[in-house]
Amino acid sequence: MSIAAINEFFSKLDQNPDLSQELEQIDLQDKEQYKRRVVALARKYDFDFTLEELEQVISAAKAMQQDEPQPEQQ
Repeated sequence: MSIAAINEFFSKLDQNPDLSQELEQIDLQDKEQYKRRVVALARKYDFDFTLEELEQVISAAKAMQQDEPQPEQQ
């Protein structure tokens, strides 16, 4: 599975300023187009994962975030 490739792609952002800059230039207005462009950018830098795999990771991350206990507000 390409979860490892997705994790590696995002971890490389701190190490590769060109990659980071290109990712920042992707327009966030259209979420579906954004995800497609992230996959294309990843392929450009030799990270191999699909749009579907990226969406699975995003869904899993959202589910995990919702399961975390929220700090009490004062």
